[in-house]
Amino acid sequence: MSVSGNIAMSLLRLFHPGKGSFQDVEKSRRRAAKENERGRFIMPKDKRALYELVQGTEYPCLILRSRRRETVSEEKAVLFLYGGATSGWKMQLGIAIDYANRTGLPVWYPIYPSITEVNITQSIDVLYGVYRKMTERYASEKIAVVGLSFGGTFAMELVNWNNRSPAPVGMPGLIIAHSPGGTPDTEEDWAEMKQYEKRDPFFTLRDVQVMIELTVHGQETPPHALTPINEDFHNAPPTYMYYGEEILAGNAPAYRRAFQRDGVGDRLHIEIVKNMMHGYSCIPVFPESKKSYFEGLALIERL
Repeated sequence: MSVSGNIAMSLLRLFHPGKGSFQDVEKSRRRAAKENERGRFIMPKDKRALYELVQGTEYPCLILRSRRRETVSEEKAVLFLYGGATSGWKMQLGIAIDYANRTGLPVWYPIYPSITEVNITQSIDVLYGVYRKMTERYASEKIAVVGLSFGGTFAMELVNWNNRSPAPVGMPGLIIAHSPGGTPDTEEDWAEMKQYEKRDPFFTLRDVQVMIELTVHGQETPPHALTPINEDFHNAPPTYMYYGEEILAGNAPAYRRAFQRDGVGDRLHIEIVKNMMHGYSCIPVFPESKKSYFEGLALIERL
């Protein structure tokens, strides 16, 4: 454990104000409504990247290209799925731009309906629609899907959605999921998640339970839309998951079982890094985060 990482983790455990922030459903819903309103999409006007706006579905999608370097290829691309319970596209846009700068590839950045406003299946449908549109422009095996938190969950759902589609397209060539979530299916899986609760500076088990309720909006939702063990991962591409010691790492055993069941166990690579936090691997700050972050970039480069 690096000194800088250890200090940051210790401070988060002591002072992070967000732990336990999703304890009450109605209060969380009201707060999310305000955050969603502040997060409505507007076309970026800054000079951090070259922005192209496309309509992936009825929702907008940005294509980001680097201003710092020439585009190295228009034959492959990155699909970046931001996370967060609300419309967090502004906060994570900088990470997607960094992918564009470091890879020299076009990065597709879809804006999707917040899971605190619509049933999670609608958000997945929008993102799957963008992925299908990408396959009209690129060979599917030349698409790398990168997702953070709920974005990582959505990355896994793209595989599941494609397998269940009556007209599937090709699978992506690579998935990089930073702290993907999911809903435990058994008491044993909930217990696996529970063991990380004291180590997680951000979330409690109650937060996860409330978040599940927020994402379904009281509507009937297929179990495969939330629960890793119920997802269909046949033909999944090489998939790399990065967790800190966090509650969501409790989903790792279920993902492993599902990949093994569907005959692609050798394609799943999960790293749970001691004394690291949720989403540690998506910003190269500490030695631990740099290792995971640049490993992902190297995988994209080899695609």
